Amino acid sequence: MWTGWTIALLLAQSSVPELVSKARQAMIAGEMQQAEQFLERAVAADPQAASARFLLGFCLYLENDFARAEIALAKADQNDARVILYRALAAEGLGRNPEAVAFYQRALNRDSRNTEIHVAYARLLRKLGQTAAAEALLDKGLQIAPAGRDLLYSKGQCLLDRGEFRLAAETGERALAAAGPAPSEREIRFLLTRAWLKAGDPERAAKHRAAFESLPMPLVR
Repeated sequence: MWTGWTIALLLAQSSVPELVSKARQAMIAGEMQQAEQFLERAVAADPQAASARFLLGFCLYLENDFARAEIALAKADQNDARVILYRALAAEGLGRNPEAVAFYQRALNRDSRNTEIHVAYARLLRKLGQTAAAEALLDKGLQIAPAGRDLLYSKGQCLLDRGEFRLAAETGERALAAAGPAPSEREIRFLLTRAWLKAGDPERAAKHRAAFESLPMPLVR
């Protein structure tokens, strides 16, 4: 962990690429405030530094500071699908759902093969009760990445919503077997517990429930 003196020295001596690199390292280490300081210095040194502006907004989003994240991202490259995606996520975090929908649509228009956009947008549509639209979006994403863990999990949720319990369970099993950091095994096991129980297979449901309960609760910052 960097001390205040070390950070001040690094800020004074580092170039913009070095500041961005150190910010990435700090974010990986979970030291978000230090990352924010590096990125603010990078942006101050070079207001045109696109990667620094995006990372600053991303960093603030990860800190759940959605209002400041939106301000930072609004000054980033608006042709970058990642920027538009995180503007959508920030707007959603602020409860501005119509604005979030517009940003998600813009992000898809900019990069229709980015499945992270498909998943995030589908999650909002499902939350708004538009399950059919969410599922159609996920189906397009699955055409791009058939083994996408997050896509399969979200598809399973939609299938569960509309009563296709066995298919939801089978899709959840595919998500569990797929590679990827998110969603967590705990989240998928919970989906599988519900889906198999509703599909009339209490044995499989119990197996997933036991696995779910054995997994640690996620840390909340």
